Amino acid sequence: MRPLFRIAEAQLLGRPRQALVALTSVAIGSGMLIVTLSLTAGLSRDFVVKTTETSPHVEVLGRRPPGWRPERLAHPGEDVFALTRHHQPDEKQAVRDVAGVTAALSRMPGVRLVSPAVDAQVVLLYGTVRRAAALSGVIAADEPLVTAVPSKVVAGSWDDLARTADGVVMGRSLARALGVQVGAHLAALGPAGGEVPLRVVALVATGLSRIDKTLAVVNLPLAQGLAGLGTDQATIVRVKLDDALRAPEVARAAQGRLDYVCRSWQEKSAASVEAFERQNRITLVLVLFTTLVAAFGVANVLVQQVSDKRRDIAILRAAGFPRGAVIGIYLIEGALLGVAGAACGWVAGSVLIRVVAAIPVDFGENAVMRNEHLQMVEEPHFYLIALVLSVVVCTIAAVAPARRAARLEPTAILRGER
Repeated sequence: MRPLFRIAEAQLLGRPRQALVALTSVAIGSGMLIVTLSLTAGLSRDFVVKTTETSPHVEVLGRRPPGWRPERLAHPGEDVFALTRHHQPDEKQAVRDVAGVTAALSRMPGVRLVSPAVDAQVVLLYGTVRRAAALSGVIAADEPLVTAVPSKVVAGSWDDLARTADGVVMGRSLARALGVQVGAHLAALGPAGGEVPLRVVALVATGLSRIDKTLAVVNLPLAQGLAGLGTDQATIVRVKLDDALRAPEVARAAQGRLDYVCRSWQEKSAASVEAFERQNRITLVLVLFTTLVAAFGVANVLVQQVSDKRRDIAILRAAGFPRGAVIGIYLIEGALLGVAGAACGWVAGSVLIRVVAAIPVDFGENAVMRNEHLQMVEEPHFYLIALVLSVVVCTIAAVAPARRAARLEPTAILRGER
C-alpha cells in the first residue's frame, strides 16, 4: 500500500497547478459547508432559546380535552331521569379554581413555579392611533422566574409594574407603532367592552418580531377585569420546570390530573420550528451542490492526468502492477485531494464563522427574529462532516478516471500503437 501512496503523491506533486485547482475547489466547498452548518444551527438554536425565554415550559389552557364529560349519571342503567337543574353554558374558556390547580401542579415532581395569567386580545388607544395587542396579565413578581421577558427591558423598569396598578409593559415595536414612550398614558379596550386607562412603565425587546409587535403586559387583576373573569379564574396557568426538555412528559401528566388541555413549549412552537428547520435543510442541500461541483473538478484533473501519464501507466503494468493497483493509485489521489481540501476548508470555515459572526445585521421590523449579529455555532462534528463528505465525494469522483487507467493496454501503448 505504501508504494501506491508514494506514486499517487508523486503524480499530484508532478502537476502542482492542476492539483491546486482541484484542491481549491474542494476547500471552497468544504468551507462553505462548515459555515452553512454553523449558520443554520445557530439560527435554529437562537430561535429555540428565544422561544423558551419568552414562554413557559408548560401551559394549562382553559379548554377541556377531547372526550371529557363534566357530569356522569349516577344510574346509567335506568331509562328515565329527572332533571334537577338547567345546564349553564360555559361561555368563557377559563381555568377555574386557580388556587386548586396551582396547588395540584406545584406538587408534581420537577415543577419549579406555577403562575396564573390572563391572555386577551385588546385594542390600545393613544389619541387617534389604534393598535391591536396581545394583552397578558401576570403576577409581576413571578414573571422573572417564568420567562426572561423582564430581562429584556430596554427602557423603564420592570419593577415599576408591580408598584403601578394601571401600569403596562409594551413591546418596543408596538410602542413605536403607537408613538408612545415610558410614562405615556393610553387606554385599552377589552373584549368585554370596557375601557381601562394604562400608563407605560417599561419597554421590552425580546428579539422575536411577533412578540415585540403585539405584547402588552399588565397586572393580573387588571387583565381579569378587562377579560370579564373572576379573581379565581385565568385563561392560562403557566408552569416553569427544572428541566425544559421534560415539558412534554409533564404536560401529559398534568392533563391527566387536571382534566384541562396542557401544552408543552415544543408543541406550541412545533409549526414554527418545523418551518425553520425545513428552510435550513433547503439551504444545506443547495450548499452541498458546491461540493459536488468540486467533485467534477477532481474528476477532470484525474482524467487529464490519465491522458498525460499513459506511458507511465503502461510501464507500471509491464512491471507487474495489476489493474487493481492502478485503480488504487487514482482512488488514493482522489482521497488525498479530499483530505487536503477539507483541511484547507477547515481553516477557511473557521475564519469565515468568526467574520460572519462579527458583521452587524439588521433585517428590519418584519423579520421573524432580530439580532445585532448573526448567531453562529461552532461544533467539532461540523468539521468531521466536511472531512468525510469531501473524502467520499472526491474518492467517488476518482472512480471513472481510475477505471479508464486500468483498461489501458500496456503493450499497445509501449509499441506506439495507441
